[in-house]
Amino acid sequence: MMNIPTDVFANILCRLPVKSLKRFQCVCKSWYELIKNPNFIIQHLHQYSNNKNVSENCLLVTHTTPCRCHPTHLEPADHVNSLYAYNMEEDVSLHLLDLPYRDEKLYLDIFGPCNGIYCLHHLRSIMLVNVALREFQVLPELSIQPHRCSMKNVGFGFDPKTNDYKVVLIVSCGHKEAQTLCFPRQVLVYSSSCNSWRKADDTVPPSVDVSITKSSINTYVKGNFHWLVAYFVPGDVTAYYRVLCFSMFDEVLREMGLPSCLTVVQDEDIVYELASYNGSLSLIVYPFKQQEQWFDVWVKQDYDDDDSWTKLLSISLVTGFLKPMGFWRDGQFLLEDCSGQLVLYDQSTHNIKKNLCFYGLDRYFSQAIFYSESLVSVIDRG
Repeated sequence: MMNIPTDVFANILCRLPVKSLKRFQCVCKSWYELIKNPNFIIQHLHQYSNNKNVSENCLLVTHTTPCRCHPTHLEPADHVNSLYAYNMEEDVSLHLLDLPYRDEKLYLDIFGPCNGIYCLHHLRSIMLVNVALREFQVLPELSIQPHRCSMKNVGFGFDPKTNDYKVVLIVSCGHKEAQTLCFPRQVLVYSSSCNSWRKADDTVPPSVDVSITKSSINTYVKGNFHWLVAYFVPGDVTAYYRVLCFSMFDEVLREMGLPSCLTVVQDEDIVYELASYNGSLSLIVYPFKQQEQWFDVWVKQDYDDDDSWTKLLSISLVTGFLKPMGFWRDGQFLLEDCSGQLVLYDQSTHNIKKNLCFYGLDRYFSQAIFYSESLVSVIDRG
């Protein structure tokens, strides 16, 4: 092996999973320096992420409570958020890590991935995580303390121009009586390169009552993070839907329209949810009532044109499904049924291809997103 050129050897190693490379760092000093080299990390990021077998993995975020019917390692007061890597083709799940929060029924939001990095948001903290490296970077506390009644909406993305991972936080009041007591809605931005928060120049328009809705599906598209917002004009009982997006490049907020036929909310039992579909911004529309089983998918063909929304498909499902969890490949969708199972549904054949259920514990799927590995560290990026 001493006769193998360095570039050829690096090309071999960059095709391996992170777990193997972490072990190989201990072989010798030259291997350690190679695997830690920033150029190799970038090479591995591009080469390994294009591996089809790897891209079939899904990151499952579950919320667990003790099941009375089965003895577990959990104490009665424990509520655990867990991360699993699930391979769609092999139908095998791998437990990655637990994030326990004792005595609290609090759920975890996860955003990403961006180059193998995820953003985890819990009521008490926000952190950047490289799951494969088992690295956590807890974000510093806010220098501007929000009002106690405030609501926080989180976004996460990457600025390739500055090689900077950013977390955007929209702080707004969540209690009508406190509207006059707190600041107008503020936009705070965290930069991983300097490990600090700062106040962005933009604010959410305060002229009307705006309700910002978070999505359980990834909405980071084309360098922008997206939220669905409902505008309530004083004296008007009608809600008007728009899209609020934040650019990770220039840190500017702007609004985007929805399909003209869906701008006005006419039925409170219909759910709108933004998502990323094959690299394009999309909108999922489905009924809140479980006895009605269907969902429509709209896709924005031209990102900069509000009139380019097209209904991609409309699907009617058999009974028993609860909600869509996201999009997969080749016309497949991730759905959660009423029994808590995760289902991979093929809309072209109308077949259920996979079922995934954890027995012995009461588990609820809060999110299902792509699993991505990288050697990119979230520690000491400054």
